[in-house]
Amino acid sequence: MTTFKKYNQDNSHQASVDTLATVTNNFGFLPNLIAHMAGSPVLVKSYMAIGELFAGGTLSATEQQVVLMTINRFHECRYCMAGHTMVSEMTGVDMDAINAIRDDQPIGNKKLGALRGFTLTMVEQRGKVSQAQLNAFFDAGYTQETVLEIIAAAAYKTMSNYTNHIVGTSIDGAFINKKWLPVNER
Repeated sequence: MTTFKKYNQDNSHQASVDTLATVTNNFGFLPNLIAHMAGSPVLVKSYMAIGELFAGGTLSATEQQVVLMTINRFHECRYCMAGHTMVSEMTGVDMDAINAIRDDQPIGNKKLGALRGFTLTMVEQRGKVSQAQLNAFFDAGYTQETVLEIIAAAAYKTMSNYTNHIVGTSIDGAFINKKWLPVNER
């Protein structure tokens, strides 16, 4: 298997240096995912931009993490499951919902369950949802804008999940204790 290089501010493309500096300042370290993504300024900058835009959308912090964790789980991304579990804990997200996703169990909150279910349908069916599925999602209290934000989240998580699968990103020490394995591997 090809070994993909990890970059830092000293050896990355000049176009990635500012992004790496910002991430390092924000997190206090350079996450392995970003170090690998920096091999392509297009990828690392796109990933960071979509993430920032999604974070500023209409969904609450808990709702955002439900969407992101649902996509991570669908793609079986060990790195992002661990990382987003840590982020969820640090930002006060409803951990019952996060743990339900991690353990492939129902979410007790009906509205969050509808969000998880619709997000999963979106990625499983590659956006080909029925009017009935849309109506059920709207009946749960979500909007057309939410649907469109989930599409942005799917693009965002596909970038990280696929990168992690291809490069074999090792989990950072900062969240190694949040390690996750797919149910079929436990």
